[in-house]
Amino acid sequence: MKTITVKKLVIGEGMPKICIPIIGRNKEEIEKDLEIIKSMKPDLAEWRVDCWENEKNDETIWEMLRTISDKLGEIPLLFTFRTKREGGEQEILYEDYVKLLEKAARTGMVDFVDVEVFFRQEETRRLISCIQETGVYVVASNHHFQRTPDGRELQERMRYMNDCGADILKMAVMPIDSLDLCSILEATIRMRQECEKPVVTMAMGSLGVLSRIWGEFTGSCITFAAGREASAPGQIKADEMRKVLKALHEIKEKKN
Repeated sequence: MKTITVKKLVIGEGMPKICIPIIGRNKEEIEKDLEIIKSMKPDLAEWRVDCWENEKNDETIWEMLRTISDKLGEIPLLFTFRTKREGGEQEILYEDYVKLLEKAARTGMVDFVDVEVFFRQEETRRLISCIQETGVYVVASNHHFQRTPDGRELQERMRYMNDCGADILKMAVMPIDSLDLCSILEATIRMRQECEKPVVTMAMGSLGVLSRIWGEFTGSCITFAAGREASAPGQIKADEMRKVLKALHEIKEKKN
């Protein structure tokens, strides 16, 4: 697998990296998120901008981004606007979505930008390329909060992300039963075998917890964990997550 190095973080080797989302609705809540994140020392953080209550074209968003960047210091930052159709908090016009992501990339204050590749497929490649031209890495994403596509569809969607030129491929699903969980785990393993780029997958809800801790064995290189609050169903608290990941890593190392 190709690795991606940002600041002191290397994605694609060793234990799955822990990412804590920042989900505050206002400055006060975000500052609480940041205090918890700093204390938990994750590998990276994600700002879920769709949770921000102010207008997305308001200058306060960039002032908040500066505060987040300054307080995180050497902790890399993923900038994400999760659309409502993929489980986010707000609707947004595609044109405004593009402007928001491209401006965030140009600020020099983010290390990764999340792009929902199926928002408007005919323009996805251009958006990814524009973001990458600023030196920022792109996490291509697709989220299914109501179902789990079958294994073939999961792989086809991740192949499409790869074909679009994204740096990291991310897929999240909602399992209805244990077979759905098996589908995402198998699809992760298969994509890890055929694709050199880092892959990030997860099943949400209580059924999906195994997928969040099993990345070292399936090849999923980032896992999302809760800080002040969870940003998606089934997230484990970050400090608990680290204990579990370390224990699994030690078991794997002894086996090898």
